[in-house]
Amino acid sequence: MPIDGSDLETLLPPLEEAPGPQLTGAGSADGLRFTGLELTGDATGASFLECALAGCDLDGVPFDRARFATCLLADLRAAGWSLVDATLLDVVVDGGRFGAVTAHGAELSRVALQEVKVDFLDLRGATLVDVTLTGCTVGELDLTGADLRDLRLLDCTVESLVLSGARSRSVDLRGAEVTRLDGVADLRGCTINTAQLAGWSAGMAAELGIRVG
Repeated sequence: MPIDGSDLETLLPPLEEAPGPQLTGAGSADGLRFTGLELTGDATGASFLECALAGCDLDGVPFDRARFATCLLADLRAAGWSLVDATLLDVVVDGGRFGAVTAHGAELSRVALQEVKVDFLDLRGATLVDVTLTGCTVGELDLTGADLRDLRLLDCTVESLVLSGARSRSVDLRGAEVTRLDGVADLRGCTINTAQLAGWSAGMAAELGIRVG
């Protein structure tokens, strides 16, 4: 199981305050704390090792192909946050409000999202290994073509869940309230609860060519 925010913060070494809001593409941040900043610049291909970003505005800053390792990301905000092909390892995202998070092709390992609100979470073609969403509110969670291993949704609300073409192993959806499911045929490898089974049974029957009347 991924560690939570309080555990991760105790494991981080003493952090130095970041010198300012400017980020540099392919740059490296090691042991830095970014607090209450309106970040600027370009974080494409940047590396963040044992860092904390708290209360920062990420609008307009691309993080495509960035790498986060042993990082705490707390109460961040952005209308749009681009993490295309990014890598997150031992990362906790605690709180925060996002319009759209675009992370298709990303690799997430031992990642925890806690109390995050996001209108559109795009994880198409991503790889998720040992990832937990807890208390999150998501408008649309798009997992089209994703590789999902040990994914858990706990006390989450998801308006639309897209699983088309996803490959699932040990995916636990029982703790999610899902209004609409796209890709019912791709529930193989998922654990669902009885209420979800009842709600999605018509779609399952249709997928199997069963007429109910």
